[in-house]
Amino acid sequence: MPSTSITKRLTAYLIVGRDVCLEFWMIAGYDRRDPYAIRLEFPLEDEEKERGYGADDDQPPSWTFGRELIAEGLHEPTGEGDVHVWPFGADLAMVELRSDAGSALIAVPARELRTFLFLTYAEVPPGYEGRYLEMDRLLHDLMGRA
Repeated sequence: MPSTSITKRLTAYLIVGRDVCLEFWMIAGYDRRDPYAIRLEFPLEDEEKERGYGADDDQPPSWTFGRELIAEGLHEPTGEGDVHVWPFGADLAMVELRSDAGSALIAVPARELRTFLFLTYAEVPPGYEGRYLEMDRLLHDLMGRA
């Protein structure tokens, strides 16, 4: 069976202050079994693990949200609630993530986000997501949570 997942390493810049940013990388992921969603993972460096960040489990911090949010956010400000995306000039997209623990403002090269989106569109074209939903798996997951 062919792979249903796409992952791409993206350059990112954590905005720390007005004139300060920290370069890091994150992993963008897409799985056609969940065709509306993308996932951003933030792998922890060994030093962060030693300090106890992410000690609750071995999974890196991640955010899952709609693929369309990124697509729209490359052209105009979009998002409600915990995730907002907007263009910043021709070369960057800003991604703001909020939670009860705090917030992060991340700049990502727009070209890298577009490349990732095009890869996901090759896997599942926009407007065809419903054809890829695995209803049996979704029902099983819902019943398991009840």
